Amino acid sequence: MGPRLPPQAIVIFGATGDLTRRKLLPAFFHLYVEGLLPKGFAIIGFGRTDWSDDALREHALRSLSEFARCDPQTKDWDGFASHLRYFRGEFAEKGSLDPLVGFLEEIDSEFGTQERRFFYCATPPDVYEPIVARLGETGLAKDAKIVFEKPFGHDLASAHYLNECIHSVFDEDQVFRIDHYMGKETVQNILAFRFTNGLFEPVWNRRYIDHVQITVAEEIGIEGRGHFYEQTGALRDMVQTHLLQVLTFVAMEPPTAFAPDPLQDEKVKVLRAIHPVDPDRVVRGQYVGYHDEVDVARRSTVETFVALELRIENWRWAGVPFFLRTGKELAKKTTQVTLVFKDVPFNVFRDVALGRPRRDHLTIRIQPDEGITLAVNVKEPGPDISLGRATLDFDYETEFPSELLDAYELLMIEAMEGDHTLFLRQDNVERAWEILMPALEHPAPLLRYEPGTWGPEEASILIEPHRWHSHTRRT
Repeated sequence: MGPRLPPQAIVIFGATGDLTRRKLLPAFFHLYVEGLLPKGFAIIGFGRTDWSDDALREHALRSLSEFARCDPQTKDWDGFASHLRYFRGEFAEKGSLDPLVGFLEEIDSEFGTQERRFFYCATPPDVYEPIVARLGETGLAKDAKIVFEKPFGHDLASAHYLNECIHSVFDEDQVFRIDHYMGKETVQNILAFRFTNGLFEPVWNRRYIDHVQITVAEEIGIEGRGHFYEQTGALRDMVQTHLLQVLTFVAMEPPTAFAPDPLQDEKVKVLRAIHPVDPDRVVRGQYVGYHDEVDVARRSTVETFVALELRIENWRWAGVPFFLRTGKELAKKTTQVTLVFKDVPFNVFRDVALGRPRRDHLTIRIQPDEGITLAVNVKEPGPDISLGRATLDFDYETEFPSELLDAYELLMIEAMEGDHTLFLRQDNVERAWEILMPALEHPAPLLRYEPGTWGPEEASILIEPHRWHSHTRRT
């Protein structure tokens, strides 16, 4: 994969920020160690802080010491550090990016990056517009690639306006809207599992599936990101991006090929088939103690938990509810998809068995214990017919002991190569906002819940007569 990547200068706007420290610098370092970066590359940290190249390198080394999966104190560090440069600059005013032009020309000469530009906006979304405008003024946008982080806008109107601003400078094939969940091996495995196994594809529909659950639960709180979270909340931060994108992988029709346009077309078809959410089928919660977090308003009504029901009105999924939930300070860290099958039509053991058959369910564990579990009914040993439960388990770590490529690492390779397969297209983003607009315009009441629980009790009522899976208390 490495030799296919063309030389390029990587400019990270927001080089001193949390995303760069936690995710981007470790991702680029791992790619360097594995020999997956192009031979001619440079990483330019762009920021307003008065740093030098050495200050950026010291910052990067601290970042890698804390977040990298491999020890940075090796010979690889010196080679990687030699490719790091820092540029102090602004982008608010017209002409403020002009000095970057000459700086990148020097980078081309030193590192052989051949005037190829790769821009990464690791900044708050409200500065995407001026960054794009400045790049357009300087001519640096020509033939460049640019990556935008979520959330992409804060509602449908803002997302549409932002897309117009971007397209006034960049063509769509230059734009990469990133959702790091799409880079997870276990999310991509949903498609492989569905479309390569004749056992499951025939039953992956309304005839056999009773309902679907998608859960993204975190044990942690907002971890000092109060300013960011006050502008987003769980609905914008998680549902509009991660959960809806995972839903498209679960519900889409098979694409004609695993390629950008066929895959994106099928994802958008699913989103268009989803009815806009009914605000009465939304539960919003906020954990006790959220108001005590740094940069959080004392009377904030921002939700840290959301559970909701969606319906996909197409031939495959008509009548099958999809239940989504996500939250902070919950009982267990887990990201999983559970497909619950319908009851058997007739219980032949009704008169002789101890216990009754329970619904089979298939759970795809996206993180942290990546794998797949199929829960089925079996007869327990003994003279009586007693029904019990058994699970058929596939575990990634056991089956494939090699280390999984981190989501950001994979997506950086794909973006630098110009492959849009795992990124979000404009119509995908805007349709996702359309689905959620009723819940944003008419928010459900905000309910309080204790940390370490599974959120407000109303979330359990929402899914009745079913129950949420993974109800494990924190130990």
